[in-house]
Amino acid sequence: MTTIAETVRYRAPTRADLPDIQVIDGAAFRDRYPFFVLRQLLEADSSRCVVAVEPGDDEDKLVGYALTIMGDSGRAWLISLAVSPDRRGCGYGRGLLRHSVWVCQQKGDVDEVWLTVDPKNVSAYKLFEDFGFVLREHDERYFGDNEPRDVLVYKLHRIGEKGYPGT
Repeated sequence: MTTIAETVRYRAPTRADLPDIQVIDGAAFRDRYPFFVLRQLLEADSSRCVVAVEPGDDEDKLVGYALTIMGDSGRAWLISLAVSPDRRGCGYGRGLLRHSVWVCQQKGDVDEVWLTVDPKNVSAYKLFEDFGFVLREHDERYFGDNEPRDVLVYKLHRIGEKGYPGT
């Protein structure tokens, strides 16, 4: 039996995806990104960003996204990953994470993928830890007063060493 999550396609986002990305972002996060920030992030480097799309009868449905940008010294930052509320728990988050890391690995200019996560976000934290991210540091004021975050890091292996990341 094929599950919905097994039929999903992962691809780079387009400008036409921005309204759907913003809706998912708003449903996932208390402090969502303004539309102009999402647009500029994608225009700056959409080649490291990924959307999850389910095939539909009339049109495809965007069900999740991962925004990754290049940092300095071989470091990429996964700055946001979210799945539509009606698709959570179906494997889309893991698929987006795996594909995002794979894209960074394929580009060959990234040694590590970094991200921040609210230590109280148990499901996201478990996803990242199960994938292989490790705690780098904890900061009680990462985004200001009463905004703690843990910084997690995933070290990429060289292509051919272990295969597809997160497996």
